[in-house]
Amino acid sequence: MRCLRYFRMLFAALFLAVITLVFVDISGTTSDWLQPVVRWQFAPALLGAATGSLGVLLFLLLLTVAFGRVYCSFLCPAGIFQDVVTTIANLFKSKRARRYTYTPPRRWLRYGILVATAVVLLSGEAALLLWLDPYGNYGRMAENIFRAGVTGLNNVGAAAFPDTFYRIGYKTFTYGSIGAGALFFVVLTALSAWRGRLYCNTICPVGSLLGLISKYALFHIGINKVACTHCRMCELSCKAQCVNGRTEQLDTSRCVQCYTCTTVCRTNAIGIRFRYARKERRASPPDPSRRRIFLASAGILGAAAVARALWPYPHLQWPAKKPKAIAPPGAQSVAHLKQHCTGCHACIAQCPSKVIRPALGEYGPDGIMMPVMDYRNAFCNYACTECSHICPNGALLPLTEDEKKTTQIGKAQFRAENCIVLLDETDCGACDEHCPTKAVHMVDFRDGLLIPEVDTTLCIGCGGCEYICPGRPGKAIVVQANPEHLTAQLPPEETQESIEVDFGF
Repeated sequence: MRCLRYFRMLFAALFLAVITLVFVDISGTTSDWLQPVVRWQFAPALLGAATGSLGVLLFLLLLTVAFGRVYCSFLCPAGIFQDVVTTIANLFKSKRARRYTYTPPRRWLRYGILVATAVVLLSGEAALLLWLDPYGNYGRMAENIFRAGVTGLNNVGAAAFPDTFYRIGYKTFTYGSIGAGALFFVVLTALSAWRGRLYCNTICPVGSLLGLISKYALFHIGINKVACTHCRMCELSCKAQCVNGRTEQLDTSRCVQCYTCTTVCRTNAIGIRFRYARKERRASPPDPSRRRIFLASAGILGAAAVARALWPYPHLQWPAKKPKAIAPPGAQSVAHLKQHCTGCHACIAQCPSKVIRPALGEYGPDGIMMPVMDYRNAFCNYACTECSHICPNGALLPLTEDEKKTTQIGKAQFRAENCIVLLDETDCGACDEHCPTKAVHMVDFRDGLLIPEVDTTLCIGCGGCEYICPGRPGKAIVVQANPEHLTAQLPPEETQESIEVDFGF
């Protein structure tokens, strides 16, 4: 058992380091081979089950059916982070303070949050899961706190050694996103240092769902009541506070399979048991309150499913605050983004041009922290598909390079009253030069001047024209969002006529 615990710790530490690198890598050199790592997360696999993640979801469910909540200790970055914090916090505690005691399960709180999350999901929104999903919260924490720290250290190095480092801007960081990441960091760190896995077993809907399944896992941690000496070492070392050493009971719905209890027991009375082995005794007696909670939850979910099927509208959404809220390529529509996105910010971290940032009110209250295009400091590269391939949720569907070149996320709109050609009577043409599809082109104006004109059938809404426009205070050309993404026409290929020239010799 000791070897199994050490293997878990090594695997979990390696996985946490790799998945954190996805968010904090400022060089952009690891994105290609690290992209598959973020897909092994339960909530993204659930949301993306219909768009390519069904295999991952089934694997995680079967893993839970077989071995219980191993996902929470091996693959969940927020869960592994809690173990790291707990280990560090114990270094500064007395031996007495490091001891845990069994606490009764807060079932109505756990399953109430789970049912509320499920009802909101069935209504067609991922807004509640966005704030409760452990992976999404860890992603925001890593991207806005850890990455900001790495960026700051890099910029200090750039100031000291300008020939070795180059300065990186803070384009994608906003006060709102940093605040959201910092809040989760503080809450998770405080709860972990104080009570171990308290967050996992009271708030996290993923932990509650997997806990229900793990009640029937084939292999689980069990107590041999004949060999038990009631020393309570297992209880005092349990970070999930699910072992009752006095009554020889273990709540398997809260056990995260950390295997710490199996290594401290001197009589090997606690260990992995096969649930249906002969002479196997239940770790805990049947609890009628759990059955009532399960039946109530099933009834609420069933009612929500029926209401969802009979409701005449496909989904309920808050109206977008601004018509300029442009969803990234691959989102298909703002509605699709809201149904699948948990705001993990993987797309923001991987965007090479840093044109994606966290939304505040652009999509409405239910779209806070979701990715939105911002052309004030950058524009979307014509052939870039990084954001669509890193998304584990199916919120951004993978695009090929050819599909990206015709995906119209918005349309450029020319505002002549702000154009310097009209205001200053001088040539410009910057928008024309930066348009990759030539949707923006110059036409005759007056006195030999040329002025922009937009062909919206060619425009893909990349924002190159808006970004480069020198108009102040207002831009002369801006991109208006397409609530549902459309398909633009390919720009016509330039043809070169063959001309015969007679040189006379």
